[in-house]
Parts: sequence; C-alpha cells; structure tokens
Amino acid sequence: MKTMRYFLPIFFIISFIGCSKGSQTLVTINGTKYTVDDFNQRFRFSPTDDSLRRRQKVDEFINQLLVVEEARQRGYENDPIVKSALDSQRKEVIWRSYYEDKVVNKITISDAEARKYYDQIVDRYHLAHIVLDNDSLANFVSTQLKTGAKFEDLLKYSLDTLSENGDIGSFSVASIPPEILDKIKKVKVGETTPVIKLGDYFHIFKILEHKKEETPKFEDVVENIKARLRQEKISEAGEKFYNQILQKAKIEYNPEGLDALIKPDSLITEADLNKWVVKKYDTAYVRVGTIRKAVQYQYRKANVDPRKLIDNVLVSDLLYDAAINDHFDTRPIVKKRLEQTLATLLYQKLYTDEVLQKVSIDFSAVEKYYRAHKEEYKDKKPQEAYRIVRAKLREIMVDSLRNNLFTSLRKKYSPQINEQVVAELIKEEK
Repeated sequence: MKTMRYFLPIFFIISFIGCSKGSQTLVTINGTKYTVDDFNQRFRFSPTDDSLRRRQKVDEFINQLLVVEEARQRGYENDPIVKSALDSQRKEVIWRSYYEDKVVNKITISDAEARKYYDQIVDRYHLAHIVLDNDSLANFVSTQLKTGAKFEDLLKYSLDTLSENGDIGSFSVASIPPEILDKIKKVKVGETTPVIKLGDYFHIFKILEHKKEETPKFEDVVENIKARLRQEKISEAGEKFYNQILQKAKIEYNPEGLDALIKPDSLITEADLNKWVVKKYDTAYVRVGTIRKAVQYQYRKANVDPRKLIDNVLVSDLLYDAAINDHFDTRPIVKKRLEQTLATLLYQKLYTDEVLQKVSIDFSAVEKYYRAHKEEYKDKKPQEAYRIVRAKLREIMVDSLRNNLFTSLRKKYSPQINEQVVAELIKEEK
C-alpha cells in the first residue's frame, strides 16, 4: 500500500514549557484544587497580552470550572447527549495521545542541527540558467561554453524567454535541490555547471554571485528553525510509524467494492451493498452498505477518490487498534485527557442550556431598537439593518446571560482564589 503522508496527524497538546510553579494551586472549588498546570492546559497567553488580558483569561478559566462543577452537581455526566459525545470523542483522544507518545514526543532538535540549517539559509547563490529540451543541444551549448563562448550569447537557445539574461534570482542553499547544489558547489562565481537533467529538461547554471547574508541573526530565528525542523522530522517519523502499523494490519482493498461505493442509486443492487470494500487483519471487513452514504456525501462535495476517504478513516482506526493492544488507554495521561474532554462537554451542555437556548430576539425588539437608532443605519437597507440589529441584540443578551450565570455560580460556590499565584501568573514578561 502506498504511503499516506497527507493523512498523518500533525497533533500537539499545547502546554507551557518550563513552568516550575505549575503544581501550585490556583483556585479551589468545592474542595477540588486546580493548579497552574491545569490552567496552562486550557489557556495560553499571547505575547501581546497585557496583565489585564491575562487576568481575564484566568477569570474565564475559573468561570469554566464553575460551570463544569455545576453540571456535575446537576448530573449532566449521565445526560444522553454528553455520554454520546464522549463515546464518539474517546477514540480520537486515545489514538491522538498514542501517536503523540510514539512519534511527536520522541522528536527533539539540537542547537547544532538548528545552526547547520541556519548556515544553509544565509549561504546564498545568485543564479542564471539556460534551459534546453534535448541532450544533443544541451551538449552543444556546454561544449561552446567550455571553448570560451559567452553565456549571454548562448541564451538564444534557452527555452526560458521570461527571465532577463537567464537570471532566476538568489536562493539559499537550504532551498536548492541536492542534484543541483552538488554541481553548483564545484564551480566558481562567473563559471557554469555541467549539463544537469531535471525531469524532461536540461539545465546549465551560471553562478552570478555567492555570498553569506548577515541577517537574520541566528539568535533571532533559532526557535523558528527548530520548530520547522521538528515538524519535518515528525512528518517523516510519523509516516514510518504508520507504515509499520499498516504492514501489521494487512490492509487489502476490493476494487469491485470501491466501484460500488459511487454507483448511482438507480444502479445499486443488494449484492453491491453486501460487497466488502476494505479488510484489515484478514478478519475485519467493511461492507459497501455501511459506509456508502458517508462516502457519497464526501464524493459529491469534493469528488475525492473513495479510497482516499477510506484511507483517512483507516489512519485513526489502526492507530486506535494499536493503542488498545498496547493498553495505552489505561495510561494516566489518557485518563487525564478523557477527563478534560468530559469537562469540556459538560461545560458546553450547561452553557447551551443556560445561555444559548435562552436567547430569544423577537421582531418587535428588533423593530423597537431600529426605530430608536435609525440614524445609525441610514446608509443601510431595512432588511440589512434588521439583520445587523438582531445580531447586536443577540450578542447583548448572550453577554447578559453569561455574566448572570458566572456571577450566580461564583456566589454559590465561593471559589478560593490564590491571588498571590494569580499575580505571579499574570505578570507581564519584560
């Protein structure tokens, strides 16, 4: 089976690095302590956040915890909607955590690796070229150059008629393909390379300039370089890891089943629906009838090859199977993330019940507001003005209901906030 890099998950759990005070209690609600680490797993300060904005994020964190606590008190953990959503998300939490543990967390980039890549970035070649479409002409031009003909005089043979004097610009060593770079390194400024075949064309490059840039400074870009190199390594390691899982799974496709997936309804038969499409481990079959509607929906939207749609699902299925076989679902980190997922669902359910579902803007309210502020919308058509007013009134009501909810919950549970820890957390970086 071909590799499926484009389906591999690029997944990171955002966390603060190097927070030595992460275990300090930030707030206590109903006897349960929540730490700085708990906050860091849900929120992230941006470089532009001032102390006020940071405090707002801490308050939002506490408000969310209060909503979750209230949802638990109301028994929302047994709510059918919450339970169904948790069941559907459980699989994703497990396989993503497994992938992160087996691939993402194992990748590190040293300062030496970053420096090596940086040296390639600032090392630049300014190039011109002659492009030809047959080897005999390419060899003729190359021979002419060796016998003293000027590069500029031979540009008349080049297929590139857009670049002035064949000048294609300046490139960093990191961006030049190895097959070209190997040849370029062997010639001096002002000289030309031997013929280099790239696909169906033949190139001869002239080195117009070779220099090392003074900017950007290594210290200014080292973290960006590490992030880029790490992502590249994760992609490579992820593809290798997934291919190993594919081999164990013994994936096989049935061409007849794939064809049946996109048959028109008027032509589909009961026999078609019973055909298998893909199997794994020599025992688990997926039938046309079980996935046909989902595949056809995606196929109509983007005309995506059904096999690619199935491959996309297979990635998560196989990673989940591997995680379960390794008993990864019993790991503390997975249990913690499942608890966080449940907390998110509890928050969403109670917030929906107490805020979103209680928002109701009738036409009379819109009409009344519009008449009182008609001057503000004199450049709008009535229909557009009413739409804007409705959205504005809805936003006002949502804010009011939110504030009422949070205020009542703070009064009910009286969260014990460690203001000293909060002050340290929201302190702006100098």
